Amino acid sequence: MPYPTPITHELNLLFERPKPAQSSPAFTICASPASSTSTLALDEDDAQQKLEPDFNPRAEPFVPKFFSSVPPRQVAVTKPPPRRSPVWLDAFTKGTQAASTALQKEYATLLITTQSNWPIETMAELAQNFCWRGGEGSTEEVANFAFMVYRQFFHTFGEQISQSFVWHLRECVVGAFLVTWDPDSPTSITYRNAPSFNYVASAISQAAFMGQLFKLDLVPGPHTATCVITVIKGLNSYEHIEALQAILKNAGPAFWHGTTPGQGNNALHKFVATFLEAVAPLRANMSVLGRSLKATEMRDIIVQVEQLCSDWVV
Repeated sequence: MPYPTPITHELNLLFERPKPAQSSPAFTICASPASSTSTLALDEDDAQQKLEPDFNPRAEPFVPKFFSSVPPRQVAVTKPPPRRSPVWLDAFTKGTQAASTALQKEYATLLITTQSNWPIETMAELAQNFCWRGGEGSTEEVANFAFMVYRQFFHTFGEQISQSFVWHLRECVVGAFLVTWDPDSPTSITYRNAPSFNYVASAISQAAFMGQLFKLDLVPGPHTATCVITVIKGLNSYEHIEALQAILKNAGPAFWHGTTPGQGNNALHKFVATFLEAVAPLRANMSVLGRSLKATEMRDIIVQVEQLCSDWVV
């Protein structure tokens, strides 16, 4: 069951209905004593005396009561305290770097037990850190640790908390992928946006991470298929083919066949035909990074993707 998107405390404050201001005491506009309609009309001499101000040339100068001859105390402007790192961050960092299953289980247990409860804001932050780490390389270790964290959540807190983790992880990873590769996104990798080398490298690493998460059943097939279709839709460079190759290679043949060998043969044939049609207009030097590709590099990677899919036909 999908969990709602977390709403931060700041948004709650921003849209909180302001408290109504206290109303001023009611007052009645009375007729002026000098008015002819007043029941307390003054005679002419009294009125003149009331209207003439008292003036004393030897009087002390008027000083407002709120005035002070002492200058106000200077209050130092203090910086807000630095944001504290999550209590689970150390275990997370070590777990994503651990190579053995035993170490990953140890750090996963340590991570989830740093807190007695996991509200959706904290779970979303954990998922976001997995997404960031998936873009830094070593995607297999990061994906395996994510799976271990999911298992430990399930064994310790039950299905609801473990599914909350999976939901937030999927939303972060798929969302980041679509923002990066969907040609309709204003931040997508295109010739107009002139991406940096590090940005593209991180995006391709994210594609591999997506495939790994699918293999571990942390991202379902339909979401993975959406990402594959997105790359095909905007495929216009060597880097797009690299991302497509990364997600397909890491997802493996189960992405097409499921648990029944041969079930995806027809889909594989259709995909290869669609892929070859998409890459047909590409020239040998089409790179969003402006790389100087060798004469055969574009052709070689196209053949690699085609061969990868053909080998999965059974």
